[in-house]
Amino acid sequence: MATIDRFDRGDRSLGDRILDEYGSLQGILFLLPSLLLLGFIVFYPMIFNGILLSFRQFTLDPSLVNPWVGLENYQYWLFGGGQALFLFSIKMTLLYELVVIPFDLMVALAAALVLNETLPARPLWRGLMLAGYAAPPVAAGLTFAVMEQAASYGVVYNFLNMFFSVPASGGITSNSPWAFWGVVFAKVWRDFGFMYVVFLAGVQSIPKELYEIAKVDGAGPVRRFRHITLPHLRTIIVTVVMIRTIFTIGKVEIPWAVTQGGPVNYTTFLGVAIFKQGFLNWSLGRAAALGMMFSLAIIPLIILWVRTETEDYD
Repeated sequence: MATIDRFDRGDRSLGDRILDEYGSLQGILFLLPSLLLLGFIVFYPMIFNGILLSFRQFTLDPSLVNPWVGLENYQYWLFGGGQALFLFSIKMTLLYELVVIPFDLMVALAAALVLNETLPARPLWRGLMLAGYAAPPVAAGLTFAVMEQAASYGVVYNFLNMFFSVPASGGITSNSPWAFWGVVFAKVWRDFGFMYVVFLAGVQSIPKELYEIAKVDGAGPVRRFRHITLPHLRTIIVTVVMIRTIFTIGKVEIPWAVTQGGPVNYTTFLGVAIFKQGFLNWSLGRAAALGMMFSLAIIPLIILWVRTETEDYD
């Protein structure tokens, strides 16, 4: 009996216990090629081209030596000449996230709820909801940049000008704070299709019997939405919000296509600041330093997302 108890307590090799915890050796070997490829594509460039680059005064000019400068690039952003832009870009990035993600969520959820009902030409409308997500980000941004101009073809500008006094000089994209909202409109139109598809699938998975029982009990649309739809979509909402937050925070294409970070850096979010520093100023060392600080900032979000997914799975 003592022998059996000793065996159950784990008197086995460390390798056996690791395999019990993470699966068979065969499964690990199957994953090994993918892990090696992921390491080569992601971690190798990040370590040797990202981290090391951030400690150099690096440009693409072959005549320059690109000396090792240590923490000078980080000091530039935290305490030097780039501090004002760094702090302002953080503030605008947080504001951008706090506006885009809820706006994106509300539009996508409303579209999913409406198109889950029986409507004429419902398949056509469902397909049209994905038109923005199917468009290349730069094309979507340039399209909105045109529509936000103060001209006869400026559909967005003319619509907003019916309710607000939008400056005519330069339209939406050249005047702050309108430029910020111009980027928000373009971003939501381009990306809400992802949330819409996920929400539509989630709504369709809710048993219809629950709604029928609620109707019999006298529950109206608001109560049914609050007590049936939202609880069933809670996990989906948390997941897609975390995904969209992580992937929106560093995107450059739409803000750059709409405003190029202007006017006067008003829409220079962190991703745009990295892009401008690296590819306009050709200061790749400073761009890499800013990128590394940005990467460290989103690690807690990634950990939170993984923990949420693990808890929901358990």
